[in-house]
Amino acid sequence: DLENDGKLVKKIDIQDKSSIDIVNSIPSDLTIITADSTGNAKYHGALVYAFDLEGKITKINLTDMTDDGTPAKNKIELFKKTTLFTAESTPKNGRYMYHGMDATIGGKTNNLWLFAGTGNFSRVNDTTNASGLNTENLMIGITDPDFPNFAKIEAAADADDLTQCKDTTTDTVGTSCPESNDRGWYIKLDDYKKVTAEPTVYKGKVYFPIYKPQAGADKCKLGNAYICGVDDECGTNNSTLLGPLSGEQCLLVGKGILSKIVTFADQLYANIAGESTTGENIVQLLSINTAVETFRKSWREKY
Repeated sequence: DLENDGKLVKKIDIQDKSSIDIVNSIPSDLTIITADSTGNAKYHGALVYAFDLEGKITKINLTDMTDDGTPAKNKIELFKKTTLFTAESTPKNGRYMYHGMDATIGGKTNNLWLFAGTGNFSRVNDTTNASGLNTENLMIGITDPDFPNFAKIEAAADADDLTQCKDTTTDTVGTSCPESNDRGWYIKLDDYKKVTAEPTVYKGKVYFPIYKPQAGADKCKLGNAYICGVDDECGTNNSTLLGPLSGEQCLLVGKGILSKIVTFADQLYANIAGESTTGENIVQLLSINTAVETFRKSWREKY
């Protein structure tokens, strides 16, 4: 409470999946959806989405809503939480969630979509495959089908996971789009690639900054930086529309680690801890052209 000497109002514990041997922590920013963020929300206050290192998304109620969104029903308890989704992260697959999510209201589905990526950011150059390790990081887009309502899932073990999502790893033409009963989509990253910052959704596409470690014994050598452009609701990899891919999943933009991608006037910008393909320390390229009908009905609408 900032008006009361910073008094702690409530400690909200995030349910721990102790069986997977990952520290239960939230190193990333929270995603906060308020009523002035989107016309779909009819509540006062905010719904908060917390993305944690164990690969879980926890939804927290900071609103005055009732259990079905109407005044006639019982009011939902303030600070109530539920585990919305799990990416099935383990030390073996290296699918740690260090970075925050971006969000938008889908122009086709009218659902709330959340976008995230995985990768062990504390060991970004690691290509270890010993002791049965099998690194498999992901780019992920999922929906909250209950939004703008709350809906309670009693245990993290009951949360939806990747089995409710479409694997669109090899889809470049839109043949594997999630259907109405799917929770979303995911794309597998090969060659120990890792997502290095929060993704950015813009005009119907979501952009992921990707790092690929350099093969070989020298673990200090800079790997390659890529940008992946993916259809936000379909999960189709549209990176070829950014430029030639040279046999990779995504567009090569330099050597080093990319920051979060920002957009301005249909251009994509990112800092790079290294050097871009143009010899600069800032990456700049034209975003994927998108038709007007795929604009967002949300706070992302102002381009």
